[in-house]
Amino acid sequence: MEGLYAQSEMKVLRAAGVALLLVAVSAAGRQVRLPDEAGGIDGVVGALISAFDQFDIVALGEAHGRKLDSDLRIALVRHPDFAKKVRSIVVEFGSTTEQATLDRYIRGENVPRAEFERVWKTLTPPGNLVAENPIYSDFFAAVREVNSKLPADARIRVLGGDPGPGDNRSRETAAVGVLKEQVLQKRGKALVIYGAAHFYRNAPAEYLSTLGKDIGIARMLEMDYSGRTFAVIPVGGKLDLPPGVTMPNPDYQKFDRALKTQVRPVLIPLQRTPFRDFTAEEFLGAQVMSCRGPNGCTSVFKGSPLTLGEMADACIYVGAR
Repeated sequence: MEGLYAQSEMKVLRAAGVALLLVAVSAAGRQVRLPDEAGGIDGVVGALISAFDQFDIVALGEAHGRKLDSDLRIALVRHPDFAKKVRSIVVEFGSTTEQATLDRYIRGENVPRAEFERVWKTLTPPGNLVAENPIYSDFFAAVREVNSKLPADARIRVLGGDPGPGDNRSRETAAVGVLKEQVLQKRGKALVIYGAAHFYRNAPAEYLSTLGKDIGIARMLEMDYSGRTFAVIPVGGKLDLPPGVTMPNPDYQKFDRALKTQVRPVLIPLQRTPFRDFTAEEFLGAQVMSCRGPNGCTSVFKGSPLTLGEMADACIYVGAR
């Protein structure tokens, strides 16, 4: 899949005075029509909902624990058009083995708190601190609230994608299995929420060789369901580095100078220049670190020629801070 987007066709269209970008965003050459800049949470939400018109899976990557990402996905599921198009949400912060409990809660049943907490306290590894952040239970509560206003046959189902006790699949294999069995084989549509690195469409070959089966959810879906996934990753914000690790701050002014809107966050198709040519090393380098070598922790993208246009279909730029 490396170099997948190098030959993609890009056209700027004019409709009602608004510049639109027609971008080839998948291995199968499917195209999605998006604004070249969709600014603000409402703008980003509108663009994501429109993507479901052509794709079955919208893979929305997050920066773990960031409230802005939480606010965005809650606004997405609360949008009145979301439940009309999407009936499934697969999340990293829910256990496959606690699906019955999660279903009961999302349906609006009374579930004791200690029982409900097993949805994220049985993750791999156990006691996952990411899932114990209140923003994740806030998301479950938001879907539950949306469902309370919908008829039973129109409600959204939230599916845990992380293997719990007794589920011997690897983390990404479990997620892909849930998507195939519960969504794609039933000709449904799903929002998928995981850490952004799970949705990278490419990675340096040396790093990929260490991953075994878990080569990325978007990459794995492409094998059997080519062109059905729209991968969106966040860019921007402060670097979250392991203790003792330093690396240069990305030059986010490159984004700011190329954008017309001053509103953040803003969704940008990653076949739009100059963003498609920005290097993954600079803007995603802190997202995946390797600490196995003799030189301590370093970015797996160090020295890699991969660009943002090769990594995902769109990004949500949140600004430098």
